[in-house]
Amino acid sequence: MWIVYASIALFVIGLVMLGVALWRTIKTTRPIVNEMNQTVINIQSRMDKISSEATQLQETQSEIQMDIDYKKSTFTGTIQEVKRTPEVLKDFVKSIKK
Repeated sequence: MWIVYASIALFVIGLVMLGVALWRTIKTTRPIVNEMNQTVINIQSRMDKISSEATQLQETQSEIQMDIDYKKSTFTGTIQEVKRTPEVLKDFVKSIKK
């Protein structure tokens, strides 16, 4: 019978030791987990900022592209009129000679 009591005592001692070891492990790892959570929050914040800046960059790029297209069309129109100038001058000279 004493073997049963000894087995129960060893089992209880083992459970107590397991509980103490688990408590120490949790106590030790809690600051590490908190630090990791803070790091994840910081990374998420930076990712949100990068995403916001990327969106702003796309908007700026779109504005620049529209400005380039406008200036290109204006410049192209001006070039076309300059190319027509010799013909207009020829017609003008012909009309003056008549």
